[in-house]
Amino acid sequence: MKKLLVATTVAMALSATAHAADSTAQLKVQGVLTNDACTPTLSGGTTIDFGTFFVDSLSSTATNQLGHKDTSLSITCSSPTKVSWSIEDNVGDVADIDILNAGFSGGNVYGGGVALDAHFGVGKTAGGVAIGSYAVALNKHNATADGVASNVSSASDGEVWTLFFPTGSYDYVRVSPYQFAFGDNDAKPIAFTNAVFPLRIALAVEKTSTLAITDDTPIAGQATITLHYL
Repeated sequence: MKKLLVATTVAMALSATAHAADSTAQLKVQGVLTNDACTPTLSGGTTIDFGTFFVDSLSSTATNQLGHKDTSLSITCSSPTKVSWSIEDNVGDVADIDILNAGFSGGNVYGGGVALDAHFGVGKTAGGVAIGSYAVALNKHNATADGVASNVSSASDGEVWTLFFPTGSYDYVRVSPYQFAFGDNDAKPIAFTNAVFPLRIALAVEKTSTLAITDDTPIAGQATITLHYL
């Protein structure tokens, strides 16, 4: 199946001076036609199930850390392709709470107001209270491009690439428009056929005194991973 990637930019220069003889407008259209096709998959399926937690076993005075689950994002391409990925929170309404996990860098503290753009929502209670948040972390030391451990690069705009957090093993993945790819020593994206990005999902919920729930309450997070051809 052919893919048509079209990026359109419009640049206009308009003159409104009193004696202007000309008014100009410039339109630039650019694009790429490609036969390359890449497919993302998550190991173990698309649902990360943390199971059931009894409210009376949770803390009423502190944020409840509900542990983590590991998965991997694999990207398989029909031929070597420069491609990045981003992740977008489909739920929103995140709780501004810390998410703790021994695998994350930064003193094992992940989250809080400092990294709120890396929180993903899990829904609200019947009373309208944000239940909690989960975080997605990338194990960049074990990420592989065509079976070889490779640099992971990131960009907030898909253009200015930098090495993805040079310290620590796991580091947080910020929500879209941040993108992630494999890069060379200068962080510029490189082509690959098969890529594996190990991910860790950590979940935390508010203290029960804040949640104030009396009925079964689902934890329902959802996010979309999108591939970007570079």
